[in-house]
Amino acid sequence: MDDGKDIITRRLVRHTACFTSIENALLMTRVELAAVPVSTYLRCAALDFPIPRAARRPTTNHQDVVRLLGELGQLATAFRQAHVLADADAAEAAIRDLAELRLLCFDALGRAP
Repeated sequence: MDDGKDIITRRLVRHTACFTSIENALLMTRVELAAVPVSTYLRCAALDFPIPRAARRPTTNHQDVVRLLGELGQLATAFRQAHVLADADAAEAAIRDLAELRLLCFDALGRAP
């Protein structure tokens, strides 16, 4: 069955390699600098192929903003649940502030909510 991929570009064989902790640390440092997956780095290094252009990875800031979005959702849920137990006006203000922070996070990521 032909799925449209050329037989030459399909990965048909898997190899396993073991590294010491020092070798692994060196390898991971080089992989991070190349900004490609480990398998791509090893394949290119072993076969003397040029390392492809770095894959676009999210910055640490983007990862932090995404994590913050998750926390904001949990906080908003907690405030909605505590709404009946606490000062209603204060809880509503907190929920509005969290909604504004959520919009700012989406804006920082370049996305729409």
